[in-house]
Amino acid sequence: MPNYSVAISLFLYDAVHGQNVGNQIEAIRSVAAARYVETELMAEGVGWEKGPPDPKPYRDALEEHGIYPHSIHAPYQAINLASFDDAERRNSVDQVADTMRFLAKLGGRTVVVHPSGRPLTPGPGFYTLENIGIATENAHRSISELVRVAEEEGVRMALENLPATKETLIRPLETMRELRYFMADLPPEYVGICHDIGHSRLSGLDIAEEARIASERLYALHIQDGSTDSDDHLPPGHGILDFDSYSKALADIEFDGAWTMEVLAKNHPGTIEDVAIELANIRDRWDTDGMGNVS
Repeated sequence: MPNYSVAISLFLYDAVHGQNVGNQIEAIRSVAAARYVETELMAEGVGWEKGPPDPKPYRDALEEHGIYPHSIHAPYQAINLASFDDAERRNSVDQVADTMRFLAKLGGRTVVVHPSGRPLTPGPGFYTLENIGIATENAHRSISELVRVAEEEGVRMALENLPATKETLIRPLETMRELRYFMADLPPEYVGICHDIGHSRLSGLDIAEEARIASERLYALHIQDGSTDSDDHLPPGHGILDFDSYSKALADIEFDGAWTMEVLAKNHPGTIEDVAIELANIRDRWDTDGMGNVS
């Protein structure tokens, strides 16, 4: 049976500010109210301004409500593991390492990591054909360093596919094929893939084919839907993605990781509560009939 999870960001994200501003302890209660028993925590926003908070309130809230922290999303707005500035890159590695240690204290398993980010300081600018190779090498150096932390803490990293944008016309590690080549020499028990299907949509890729390429290195899913040229993060059925074919691909590769609904209310006609109810209903339907298209 799939391990259905809901990303806690649904209850944290403020569309006006474009940031995670909610309280995660309160959000854990919302996860339970939405009838989910697993969640993906977020390693930034309120409480994370100076690094990882005290894990005890998190652990207490998770235990009280019977929620398993299957995964945590490492910081992504202010880090860049592919940075051309080595001090910046090392600081980014340290932040991800802190996240891994935090999740280990909660008994979680998978840390979702953005292997590249936007440049944080002035300099070479965004990725170009001339520097994308160097950026990829920098990201590989960062992930290789983090493997040691994964071994020590008993957790694993799931590297997320990231689409190019209007600002970043190209980007390292956008496809499953690129990610597979990237991690070929990294231990499979500690480095795998998080497939964000909305990001594949933005890259013009077939999500079922991408899942098959990821295959045994696929650790986690970010399930969302959409139809615009933005990262819509809508519930399944509100966009153009084919969940019938995706379900077959997941079955073919015998995927057994976290099925995380990474959905936000920013582009949804209803409230956060409406989205949470809709996601619970989709989960129930898929539990009974298997993943499929939602109308």
